Amino acid sequence: MILELIFLFTGVQSITLKFKVPPGQQQCIKDSVSQNTLIYGNYDTTSSLYTFTLSIINQQDQESIIIEYSNDINQQFHYVMEESGEISICFEVDDYSDITTFNLFYESGAEIYDQDLLAKKQHVLNLNETLETMEQLQQDISREQLLIVDRENKRKYSFTDIQTKIIGFAGITFGLLIIVATCQVIYVRRFVVYKKLA
Repeated sequence: MILELIFLFTGVQSITLKFKVPPGQQQCIKDSVSQNTLIYGNYDTTSSLYTFTLSIINQQDQESIIIEYSNDINQQFHYVMEESGEISICFEVDDYSDITTFNLFYESGAEIYDQDLLAKKQHVLNLNETLETMEQLQQDISREQLLIVDRENKRKYSFTDIQTKIIGFAGITFGLLIIVATCQVIYVRRFVVYKKLA
C-alpha cells in the first residue's frame, strides 16, 4: 500500500515531516519541480531496515531511480533537475522491521544557474563526512592508547610481582644455605673435640 503526499510548490519551499510507516509498507512524497532546480533534503529514522529512493517520473509516467539509500539511520540527499518534471521520494520499510518513524526535511525550488554551487555544496558535505571519519579515527586511536597503557601497567605489575617472588625465593635459599653451613661448622667442631678426647 502506497500512501502519497502530493506537494505542488511555487518558489523556494521547505517542509519538515514526521511520519510512521508500518512493516512492509511504503510512503511517498511527490513534487513537481522546474528546470535547473535544486532538490535537497535530509532525514533520520528509528530503524535501519528500510529503503529510501529518489525517483524522476517522466511524461509517460515512467519512474527512474536516481538515488537509493538503506541501512543508515540518517542521510542527506540532493539533486539538480536539468529538465522540468516530477520527483518521488519514497520510504519503504522491511517486512521484518517494527513500525518505523521518519523525520524528513525537504526543500525545493532553488534554481541553480551555476553548477559550481552544487559542487561546492557537495564539497562541504564531503568535508563533513571526512571530519566525522577523522573524529571516529581519533576516538579509535584514543581507545587503542588506553588499551596499550592498560596492558603495559598489567605487564609492569606482573613483572614487579615476579621480581618480588624471585627476591623472596633467593632470600629463603640464602637463609637455608647459612643454616646448612652453620650446622656443618658445629658438626666439624664437635667432631674435632671428640677426636681430641679420644
